Amino acid sequence: MAREEPLTQVWADLPEELIDEGDCARLLNRLSAHCADLTGADAAAVLLADAHHRLRVVAESGDTARLLGPDGPEDACDPYADCYRSGTAETDIALTDPRTAARWPRFTALARERGHATAHALPMCLRSRTVGVLALFSKAAVPLGERGAAFARSLTDLLAVTAVQLKSLERSQAERAQLQHALSSRVVIEQAKGMLAERWGTSVDEAFTVFRAYARAHRRRLPDLAREAVDGTLDSGLVMEYFLNRR
Repeated sequence: MAREEPLTQVWADLPEELIDEGDCARLLNRLSAHCADLTGADAAAVLLADAHHRLRVVAESGDTARLLGPDGPEDACDPYADCYRSGTAETDIALTDPRTAARWPRFTALARERGHATAHALPMCLRSRTVGVLALFSKAAVPLGERGAAFARSLTDLLAVTAVQLKSLERSQAERAQLQHALSSRVVIEQAKGMLAERWGTSVDEAFTVFRAYARAHRRRLPDLAREAVDGTLDSGLVMEYFLNRR
């Protein structure tokens, strides 16, 4: 396939706007496949850095699992970690070269085992900040070349924007989940306060003070105890007895 054809498909694959996490993940997988096509590589993967600067695979095309997954080389000793830390591309990595094996021994051994002869690592940058790495593998000992490198660089910018969008969506989902959990906990605590106040014939504030003191004394999380009070699995008499004994 001529390079102009997959390049045209790249733009055709781009949605007018990214809607959700699933859209971002699917787009990244399509783009990684296009990167392999455009550069003549047999496999490609997109690695995104987390908050602790650890690289994780967020998209891939071809068999890269053993090279980049949990059983692959440690981040401290592979070309992708070096590329991420320096922000400089590591291209035309000859996996048959003894110097490559000396620099990245485990990575080189695994790549050779998978039949790869050449590898490349290109930084994904956004506003001069490296956010991840594009990994390319080839079974042929063919250099990337100027044109291939230019195609890859043009796509890494697009990959960076899409990958950051994915990270932002993941963070938003986590924050929404935390907020929902906090709201649910608050609701059940308010229900428990009202039930106990009515049962004991006290004010809501006094019932909550007793309930909170009981939770602290027994090292229980207040939301968990409140759920037990609401669903009837907690003997509220024990809580009131605790309060009376403290007087």
